[in-house]
Amino acid sequence: MGCLKRFIFGCAVLSLCGVSFADIVYQGKRVQAWPAEAITKFDNTRGARVQSALSPKFAPAAEKSHYSAPKGKIYGLTLLVDFSDQPAPVTKEEISDWLNKEGFNRDGCNGSVRDYYLDVSNGQLDFTNEVFGWYRAKYPKSYYEGLEGYSGSDILMKEVFEYFDPQVDYSRYDNDKNGVTEAINIVYAGAGKTWGQGLWPHAGWSNERRDGVLLQKHQMTDMPGKFSIYVFIHENGHMVFGWPDLYWYGDYCTMGNRPNDWNPVVINDFYRADQGWIPFVDVTAEDIGKVSTTAGEQCYRLKNPSRPDKEGLVWSYVKNDGRNKTLKGSGILMQHYDFSIDGNSAADKLGLRIVHADSKGKNSDPENDQWPSPGSRAGAFFSGTYNAFSDALYPAIRWYNGTETGLKFTDVSINEKTLSFCLGGDCSTSFGSSNGDSDEPYTITEIAIATELPISNNYASVTVDLQGAKVASALGIAQNEIANKVSFYAVEPDSSLNSNTTGEGTGHWFDNRGYVAKWNTNGPSVVFSNVNLATMTTKVGHMPNLVKPGDTFTVKQAVVYKNNQVTFTITIKIPGADNPTENPTDDPTDKPDNGSDEDSGKDSTVVSDTSTTAIAQLRQIPLDLSNASTLYFDMNGNVLKSAPKQAGIYLMRITKNGKAIRQSVIRIK
Repeated sequence: MGCLKRFIFGCAVLSLCGVSFADIVYQGKRVQAWPAEAITKFDNTRGARVQSALSPKFAPAAEKSHYSAPKGKIYGLTLLVDFSDQPAPVTKEEISDWLNKEGFNRDGCNGSVRDYYLDVSNGQLDFTNEVFGWYRAKYPKSYYEGLEGYSGSDILMKEVFEYFDPQVDYSRYDNDKNGVTEAINIVYAGAGKTWGQGLWPHAGWSNERRDGVLLQKHQMTDMPGKFSIYVFIHENGHMVFGWPDLYWYGDYCTMGNRPNDWNPVVINDFYRADQGWIPFVDVTAEDIGKVSTTAGEQCYRLKNPSRPDKEGLVWSYVKNDGRNKTLKGSGILMQHYDFSIDGNSAADKLGLRIVHADSKGKNSDPENDQWPSPGSRAGAFFSGTYNAFSDALYPAIRWYNGTETGLKFTDVSINEKTLSFCLGGDCSTSFGSSNGDSDEPYTITEIAIATELPISNNYASVTVDLQGAKVASALGIAQNEIANKVSFYAVEPDSSLNSNTTGEGTGHWFDNRGYVAKWNTNGPSVVFSNVNLATMTTKVGHMPNLVKPGDTFTVKQAVVYKNNQVTFTITIKIPGADNPTENPTDDPTDKPDNGSDEDSGKDSTVVSDTSTTAIAQLRQIPLDLSNASTLYFDMNGNVLKSAPKQAGIYLMRITKNGKAIRQSVIRIK
């Protein structure tokens, strides 16, 4: 059995902050990041996150995340073990609260582990742990702790898996059904004793196979009797997402240093945007305009033009409050990433490094401080004294091939909750805004699709054709360019575009009125539509036990490219006495084509008619926005002087010649 152990360095008392460090040893070799074959694989396709369809600058192309990017509800398994010489210090119910209870605050914790991931993901990831135990180990704790290296933990791991096998269906924790579990946690009674030996907290790798799935990765965390959440969150960052340890990075991310066990800092905004939890806003060296943002709202990115899939600069507004309260400054935090470097492998080879606002050193210089320094510093943030960036001001900051970045911003300022800066050094216009003077019309193409969805108790779906050829024609691009160029949304019943995905990958759960909902077995989430932009199909299904024969649901999703939008209106019928599956329509040409999948137990395929029929209808609505004006209203009907920036719900109305030609609801988080 090949073994991977992740070591947590520091003093013997885990409750001390800022003194914990980490190694990963894969198959006996020390590494700084998981190898590709060890990273949990989820469907990493995610839609672009964008604030408004009228702001194409804020519409990055759909892309795959670099790391695993689960969405919605995922389950972890936590197994509890104690010893004859170290009995359980807390109950199973208390452990479940520690991991899952909303607002958990024992011993000063800022919420549970589940609370943390809900917060940092903007509600897009609900990581729930199911708890079993306590199991009394065969030997005293001192026996496992006294064996050479981590052989004691390997013995205990196999023992725990074997004991719980009759009680636990391990396949339940293979969330993406690829034959490999994602998050198995072993929590043992008592504190870790000796670093690098016995049961010292670590992440491990095994070839154990039970219930038809490979229990590939697990982690061990100690439970001395006092609650804190950092270690459990950090270890699951490795297991679930594949994030590396950020050596020579500082306190700016929970995958870096350990400044606070009870209120860990958030995952850095680069990783959050890579997950799709906040939007990437892609800029070029030629872009100009005033930019305003709130803390953690979005992550700006400049890709190296010669290596766009590998290297870039990212920056966002980070504020030292809430979960980031321990940070010593606020402002723009800039980072330089290079995916060709595996993690932060050495002081002069960093896959992700902070670009310090007050730094005069080269971005390729070795970092002098590793742990517990560099911690965090006010001088790392662009604001106040350090309120601008350019190649001239920072001649040492270059792409790793030595060329200039071309990035320039000036006039960084903070006004209450909002940070603003002038991209390109020019604030004469608003970056990414629609000026209302464009002669190019905004065109909405609607495709209406009807499908029948048999009742299922296991989320079985039907696959619906989204007519990729027609979509490509309406967007003015080739069909094979759709997945890489469009932005993806749900369309709420009030016609507003919702950029938050709540289903798998590029998908959404909806309630019975067609509004986007979070996954919940008790509702309001009822039906889902998970779109595959590469194949231009969607898998449509329903929540078990929440639909009945005869139900009909209508949901809408959309893709946007520049000034063109295609909206899919999908009508989902649950077969009943009035609409049996054997004869879904009177027109035999409208029957689903299930091909050889009939009786196969796999997803059936519903191919919509490509002609203009009741099953698939096209209509194009050109909106000429030349000489149009835009008004914004609060929800009391009061006209606003300018576009809203504060969190809330607003009405946007585009008028021309005194008549409203388009109206949308805007949600600002």
